[in-house]
Amino acid sequence: MCYSMADCLFCKLVNNEIPSLSVYEDDDTIAFMELYPSAPGHVMVILKKHGNNILEYSQRELGILMASVQKVTEKIEKALEPDAITIGINHKERRGVPHLHIHLIPRWENDKGGIIQSVVNNPPKEKREVIAEKIRNASV
Repeated sequence: MCYSMADCLFCKLVNNEIPSLSVYEDDDTIAFMELYPSAPGHVMVILKKHGNNILEYSQRELGILMASVQKVTEKIEKALEPDAITIGINHKERRGVPHLHIHLIPRWENDKGGIIQSVVNNPPKEKREVIAEKIRNASV
């Protein structure tokens, strides 16, 4: 059961209102094949409880999510034998589904993909030390 947003695509998936190709499921999480995969075996893992980003979940819930990511990563490695797996989270992504999801993207030599740092090209205008100080001093 998803504690959901009525119009959230992933909550509809959790509630079996739309079909999916799931590869793993437990009481709290589900992993399913990406509808538009970047690579063979591209899977997404979500918590069944609705939340848009990591700040909307407790540390315990995020731990449960990462435990499922670990299990599914192992399954992908055994089933497909990729050279690596890129694991990515789009925190507060505005163009995607508004439900926190973790992408597991299997990688192979010469797959035409780049390292995760190649996703964005926005070099800082301030020195790293200045930015580090801002982050250290931010209150949470």
